[in-house]
Amino acid sequence: MEGLAPPLELLSSVKRAIEKGQSVKQGVLHYIKKHDGEFPLIVTQWLALLQQGQDPKECIQGLSSLHRRTLLQILERGLRGEAIHGVLVRLEEELIEACNEEITNKIARLPFIMLVPLLIFQFPAFLVLLFGPLLQNFFHSLGGG
Repeated sequence: MEGLAPPLELLSSVKRAIEKGQSVKQGVLHYIKKHDGEFPLIVTQWLALLQQGQDPKECIQGLSSLHRRTLLQILERGLRGEAIHGVLVRLEEELIEACNEEITNKIARLPFIMLVPLLIFQFPAFLVLLFGPLLQNFFHSLGGG
């Protein structure tokens, strides 16, 4: 699952664990073991706070993404024993839709971003090709007249 969004990877790992008959905690631990980066560290801190009986609200509020916060809140309910498979399926659809929308936005901006190298490198070269002979004739007519 190279290149998936971290919350989508966590969701898939937990959903797969639930479908295999394992617990939500086993799915979260599998995700933490298999992935590295910023989000797995946050999930580790979140899980540690839950296991210690503390309130993980501060850890969740520190996340900038609404999808990440929602996922951790749903997983918290799952760790308490609630059935969350249906909610995970709906959230997975929303996450996939959000990822597709983000990809579409980045692809829409790509042509404008690619114009920058064109303007910086190719446009001056084109001007030299266009005005080079004109300037050469102009200086020739001034000097040799």
